[in-house]
Amino acid sequence: MFKKISKIFLSLIVVAALAGVFNIAQAAGLNLNGRILLQVEDKGQAWYVNPLNSERYYLGRPADALNLMRNLGLGVTNTDLSKFLVQGAPSRLGGRILLKVQDKGQAYYINPLTLKLLSLGDPATAFQVIRQQGLGITDANLAKIPIAPGADVPATLSASNFNFKYQTTAYNVSLNLSSTLYNTYKNSPKVYTYSTSNPPANPRDAFYGLFLKARSGDLTLNNLAASLRATALSNNWTSDELAEFTLSFIQYIPYDFGKLSLNSDRNLDPYYPYETLYLDRGVCSDKTFLAVALLRDLGYGAAILDFPDINHSAVGLQCPVADSLNGSGYCYAETTNYFPLGIIPQSINGQAKATTNDFDNLFNSAVLGKVEIYQKTTGVSYTGLSAVKAKIANLKQQQTDLSTNQAIIDNLETSINAQATAVSDLKKQLDAYYASGNYAQYNSLVPTYNNAVNQYNDAYANYQTKVNSYNQAVVTFNQAVKDFYQQ
Repeated sequence: MFKKISKIFLSLIVVAALAGVFNIAQAAGLNLNGRILLQVEDKGQAWYVNPLNSERYYLGRPADALNLMRNLGLGVTNTDLSKFLVQGAPSRLGGRILLKVQDKGQAYYINPLTLKLLSLGDPATAFQVIRQQGLGITDANLAKIPIAPGADVPATLSASNFNFKYQTTAYNVSLNLSSTLYNTYKNSPKVYTYSTSNPPANPRDAFYGLFLKARSGDLTLNNLAASLRATALSNNWTSDELAEFTLSFIQYIPYDFGKLSLNSDRNLDPYYPYETLYLDRGVCSDKTFLAVALLRDLGYGAAILDFPDINHSAVGLQCPVADSLNGSGYCYAETTNYFPLGIIPQSINGQAKATTNDFDNLFNSAVLGKVEIYQKTTGVSYTGLSAVKAKIANLKQQQTDLSTNQAIIDNLETSINAQATAVSDLKKQLDAYYASGNYAQYNSLVPTYNNAVNQYNDAYANYQTKVNSYNQAVVTFNQAVKDFYQQ
C-alpha cells in the first residue's frame, strides 16, 4: 500500500512544482549534461542527464532517484568536499554526483550552472533538489537525448505496431499503450458477482458485458477506430470493406497457443480488449471481445457467438437474415486466423485452419454445433457476403475447369502414347525390312511411317499447348486461393 501511495504523491508534487522550473524554451539551446529535466507534457517525469555519457536516466520515486544518483556518484574525500562546499566545485565536475566516501556515502549534486553543492540527504531531500533544480522540457526535445542502456523507464505510453493484410495489401497501425492502464485492466474483476435476490436475466451475458466496457478516460478503442476509419476513407472503401478491414486487423493478432494449454484448453484468464492489444496476443474469446467492442465503436451491430460443443467463440456481425448464421441476423466472423467475413472454418481446434480447396462447405455451420448468442447490438449491417460468395463461385468454376481440362489432357496423353507406340512399331518394321535387304517393302512403308510421325507430332504439339495452358491455369488458381485466404 505504501508504494502505491508514494507513486501518487510523487506525481502530484512534481506537477505542482512545475511553475517554478526554468523556461522550457531554454532547453533547446542549452548543454543539458548534468541537468535534471522535467517532462512538462507527461506529469513532470524527472530525468537526470549523466555528463559522462550524455545519456538520461529516469529518476522515478524519491527513494529510486536517490539510489540512482548514488549509483552514478563519484567518490570524494572529506578534504576536497569541504573545499568544494566553500569555494564551489571545479567546472569539470558540473552536474556530477559526489559521494562522501569517508562519511557513509552522503551524496551531493553539483549544480552545473552555479557549481554549488546541494545535499541529497534522504529521499525527501533528494526530491526537493529535483523539484527545485529541474528544467522543464518538452517531449520532443527530451526524445533527442538517448536513454541509457538498461536504465529504468517510466510506466507511460509506448508505441505498439500492428502489421496485417487486407485485400492482400500490407497495412500497419501504431497505438500508444500504457503499462499502467494495462495493469489496471489486468487487475480488474474477471468474475461476475451478483445478489441471489436480484440475479441478472442472463448471467453469462452480464459477465461478457464486463469485458466490453472501457475504463473512464480510456480512448484507445476510439483512437483505433478513428485510425481504421481514416484508412477506409482515404481508399474510398464502403462500410462493408471497413468491416472486413477491421476484422483483418483482429485476425492478424497472434493466437496465444500457450494460454489454453496451461488450463486444459479453458480460458481461465480472459483478457479485456486493452490487454489483448497490449500483449498482442489472445485466444478466441479474447480476440472476440476486442472485435465486438471495436466494431461497435465503428457503428456496426455486433454480438458474441459461443459454440459450447467445440469450446469456441467468434464474432457475430449484423447482416441480412438470409445471409446470417442459422437465421440469427448475424454473420459469422472468425477471429483466431484470417478468413473472409462470413466463412465458417471446417477445422477448428483452438485456432481455426483453412481447408484450402474445399469450397462446398464454407458456409456449413454443422461443424459448429450449438450456437449461443450474447451481447447483441444493432447498427450498421454488413451486406458484403454476396461479393464473398461471388469470389467462391469463381474459385469453384476455376476448380471445375481445371478438372475438366485435366481429364482432356489425360485422354490426349493416352491417345498420343498409343500413337507413339504405333510409330515405334512402324520404325521397327522399317528397320527389319532394311536389315533384310527388302528395300521394296521398306520404300513402300516409309510414306505410312512419315504420315504417322506427322500425326503424332501434331497431336503432341496440341497436347503440349493444352498442358502449358493447364499449368498456367493451375498457377492462377493457386494464387487466387492464396489471395482468398491471404496466405
